[in-house]
Amino acid sequence: MSFKMTPFIFWSGIYNAGLALTLTFPPVYRWLGLNVPAPLWGWLVAGFLAYTSVALILASRDLRHRASFVYWESILRYIAALLLIPAGLFGDLGLIAVPLGLGDLAIGLVYMFGLPKELGVSHCALLSDSID
Repeated sequence: MSFKMTPFIFWSGIYNAGLALTLTFPPVYRWLGLNVPAPLWGWLVAGFLAYTSVALILASRDLRHRASFVYWESILRYIAALLLIPAGLFGDLGLIAVPLGLGDLAIGLVYMFGLPKELGVSHCALLSDSID
């Protein structure tokens, strides 16, 4: 059985939805060891995650035409990793931020290198949304 991007993208969208839901409840994320400085920041990130969740789930339904959204999401995943890993190791966000950041890095790498391979298009075509 070969690896397929469509279900991976769908389930990463579901993962984002779960993270968004978790970040709306301070007692839940605090219980998990995540120290968001104020509930407002958790809710703001939750809104962002909810949006990306919908974008990923919709992209998985028509990957050929929506792959650029997923490709750009890989860059957001790298930024999240760059923020979460040091904040978890050296800041006061909580050590749980480290595996979350590493997960974002891994997902971003799968998006960035899996999409061109599966769709047979270049990175440039995905960045510029010129797939066809």
